[in-house]
Amino acid sequence: MSHDNDFKRDLAEIAAHKLREGRITKRGFLQAMGALGVIPMVGLGARPAFAQASELVIVNWGGTAADVIKEVLGDTYKAATGMDVVIDGSGPSAGRIRAMVESGAVVWDVCDSGPGSAIILGEAGVTEPMNYDIIDRSKMMEGTDWEYGAGNYVYSYVLAYNPKLSEGGVPTSWADVFDVKNFPGMRTFRKAVRGQLECATMAQGVPLEEVYDVLSTQDGIDAAIDQFRKIRDNVIVWGSGSESQNLFLQEEVVMGNIWSTRAHLLKDEMDEGTFAVSFDGGVMSPGTWVVPKNNPAGAEEAMKFIAHAQDPALQVKWFELIGSAPINPAAAPLVPESMAAWNPTSPENVATQILYNDEWYAANQIAAEEKYVNALIN
Repeated sequence: MSHDNDFKRDLAEIAAHKLREGRITKRGFLQAMGALGVIPMVGLGARPAFAQASELVIVNWGGTAADVIKEVLGDTYKAATGMDVVIDGSGPSAGRIRAMVESGAVVWDVCDSGPGSAIILGEAGVTEPMNYDIIDRSKMMEGTDWEYGAGNYVYSYVLAYNPKLSEGGVPTSWADVFDVKNFPGMRTFRKAVRGQLECATMAQGVPLEEVYDVLSTQDGIDAAIDQFRKIRDNVIVWGSGSESQNLFLQEEVVMGNIWSTRAHLLKDEMDEGTFAVSFDGGVMSPGTWVVPKNNPAGAEEAMKFIAHAQDPALQVKWFELIGSAPINPAAAPLVPESMAAWNPTSPENVATQILYNDEWYAANQIAAEEKYVNALIN
């Protein structure tokens, strides 16, 4: 199953949000976004990228702004290799990558994708295997070094709550979130199933390491969905990251399951003592670099770029500005102390979360999605 493209677009929206508020400079924020491989639509000039032997084309889900990545990764990469970096923001869907390769008209070199797409495309024979003689596995979170994809950042589905509104006290687990008797008030969950059944399974007392084993049975899926059915009258669903953020800002919900990147914004926008998160039982979801087969710049050049993007200091910059966590474990000590508790990939937070299982979603998402929506919304 392809990576969550809604999240990619949400990163661009977060960029525009911060720029509008003047909380960061346009140049500084775009630098971090460029390094992340997500270029926001913020009024910058756009042009399609056509690969040539003297340049490297990076594809993301934002808008096209060639000068952005040039300033962050491109300029430093060119200084080391002589290779220009160009950005194409038209969206590297699995279907487009496959069609491009199979037609023999490849114009992309590195794509900001997800592990699901990496698995599907690799099995189809249309992407290059990662060269881990060039890319450093030690600079990646365990479990994000796929054969046909290399992790580039992490976000999490987390338990967010407003302590001021929580009449039953502070929720410390997903079991508390599903307990509307002792923890009254409205909750919020995503309108789509991704990252949701896991928390409902943990709410039943299933240990982290057994969550996907339980969800691999029909009884496990049904039991998780039944948790939502029981509390549906106490749920407001969110369809976009901004919707989840506004639900907390407007105090329409007491607690819920949201993206850590939106929590990253809320911690600065809500009054002191009115917003907090718990990473206990969180679901970590990584972004992933993939390389189309027969890419114009050559597979080796693409691998060198991916290795360049593993710089821990650069990844900390992404986190400071947009909340997408470093995937390089060496970055954690570099995160400012005031932000460490909000970092999905700090050692303490990693220990209490599970890694999103794209293989499970590839096998179960379509059927689970319908049941989930019927239980919670219809």
